[in-house]
Amino acid sequence: MTGDAVSLQAANAAFYERFEALDFDAMTALWDHGDDVCCVHPGSELIVGWGPVRRSWAAIFAATDYLQFIVTDTRARLLDAAGVVTCTENVLSGADGEAGLGGGRAVATNVFVWRDGAWYMTAHHASPVLRALP
Repeated sequence: MTGDAVSLQAANAAFYERFEALDFDAMTALWDHGDDVCCVHPGSELIVGWGPVRRSWAAIFAATDYLQFIVTDTRARLLDAAGVVTCTENVLSGADGEAGLGGGRAVATNVFVWRDGAWYMTAHHASPVLRALP
């Protein structure tokens, strides 16, 4: 049995709640820990593998004092034992330092896999919105 769209959207909401709370342990519990997980933070290069992805979250959390997400335009799609969520991240931040996110808006694609009765994130890609296309 696979998860449904409601539980997929709940997993996506949990991702942003954990991110906003800067809760490293809760964030790591949400992620799949495989060698093929990947992450692209706004303005960064592709990060592949659980070790490097985990270190990227540690660096962001250490450099961030305040973070608030207003997530809009959420769309979820089920694909057998996987799910894809796209959304807009409207970010307010008191981040300082190189790993800080700053504020602004990004579009994100979050990919989850269904395993052992729960959704686990396997990919996160957020790109800053610099201008609207016609």
